[in-house]
Amino acid sequence: MVAVYLTESISSATVRALNYTPEVEAFRKRGDSENSLTLGELVSGMGESYGKVFVRYDCESGYGEELLTQSDMFASETCGRIIRGAAIPRLEQQRLSRWQVLIAGAGTLGETELYGRSIIVDKRLEGKIIGPHAIRLTFPEPGNDISLYAYAFLCSPTGIRLVRSTSYGTKILSLREDLLRSLPIPLSNKETLKKVAELIRTTVKEREKYLEEIQAARACVEALPEMQDAIAMCQERKGRCVVWDSKLSTMTGWTYASAGKALGYLQKKWKSRLGDVVERDGIYNGPRFARVSCLPPYGVDFLSQRDVFLIRPVPRRIRHPGFVDRLLFCPPGTLLLGGHGTLGEREIFGRVNIADESWIHTAFTQDILRIITSPHFSFLSYSYLSTLVGLRLMRSCAVGTKILSLRSDLIRALPFPEVSKELHQKINDHMQSAIQARLTAANAEKEAVRIIEEEVLPEWLA
Repeated sequence: MVAVYLTESISSATVRALNYTPEVEAFRKRGDSENSLTLGELVSGMGESYGKVFVRYDCESGYGEELLTQSDMFASETCGRIIRGAAIPRLEQQRLSRWQVLIAGAGTLGETELYGRSIIVDKRLEGKIIGPHAIRLTFPEPGNDISLYAYAFLCSPTGIRLVRSTSYGTKILSLREDLLRSLPIPLSNKETLKKVAELIRTTVKEREKYLEEIQAARACVEALPEMQDAIAMCQERKGRCVVWDSKLSTMTGWTYASAGKALGYLQKKWKSRLGDVVERDGIYNGPRFARVSCLPPYGVDFLSQRDVFLIRPVPRRIRHPGFVDRLLFCPPGTLLLGGHGTLGEREIFGRVNIADESWIHTAFTQDILRIITSPHFSFLSYSYLSTLVGLRLMRSCAVGTKILSLRSDLIRALPFPEVSKELHQKINDHMQSAIQARLTAANAEKEAVRIIEEEVLPEWLA
């Protein structure tokens, strides 16, 4: 929306209208009071590696450093690029520590863009390195109340707009560190500050638990002897040639050779197929439809393919397109796969997530492939398909030229693991804990942001 506004004075440092939005001006006026601190006063380090470009040499996992893009920073599970750390000058300036805050520092001003948004470093990100497009905030006392409160403010809609107001550039914007340092952080009483900080601690703790439980469930499947053999067969990604002595469902060689010998091996070891646990008409993408933006309370939240795999999705609000809800929404336990894309090793095409109760009334793009299994097998299906073997097998179902899609008949023919009742129950327990942890983390962070937006800011700006 186009806006016109007046400002009392402008600085010689910048004449961009974006840097003088009415909200920013109101905060800067109020920021002169004793009841606020600037972001620069709160941090001990800011953006030491921001804008520092370096050469990247790929290497094998276990021999290098995991480099995170902006999307990786916000991903439920990171899938960064492994590069040689010895080739990076000032490597430790790129390394992440728990309780630091990361700001996406390159992008555009779209409502659902990651640019200007913040994420706190937990054990999912700890020890990894960031590239030149992220600003890292380090606090003198990591994890103390004031730093966690400041993070919650930066995550709020107002905080995001304030961060974006420090932008400069043309098409791909960046953040000016001098303007970012001068942003006022509104303070509240000690009780509110401590309450917000405790909610952020809960968020960090539960996100870490989510990853631990997901990995534990996945490890149960990977420990199967057949899976260990299959991992060895398909772990390395390279050109392959295999002899296929079974039925030919398609003449595309990729279908049979891309996973090495893992596909044929598991089909012989396991009699069960994924189609055995999938409901009738339980694999579908959903129709294409026009997306007409609207504002709450009207319409529904809409998730893109990227958002499905973020730890904190950034939904777009759209008008209900009018067709049946089954093609728009997903029940809890639905497997959500990146259904369109390319075969890059770190691409989301073929990767899987699982819907929980918070997404019951959320619309999904037609690019997301839905797989609805019988409730008893949804957790096992997710744990299996989220392994490296599961990814390789799912991508073996790809068809198309540049932008690939997944063939449902090939998906149904994929081998499905046969596990004991005890192991199945163990997987279900881990998955249930993981989903509950994800919900708890999301709700805690939302509540922290709500307190700042609805309780702190109106009083502070009055």
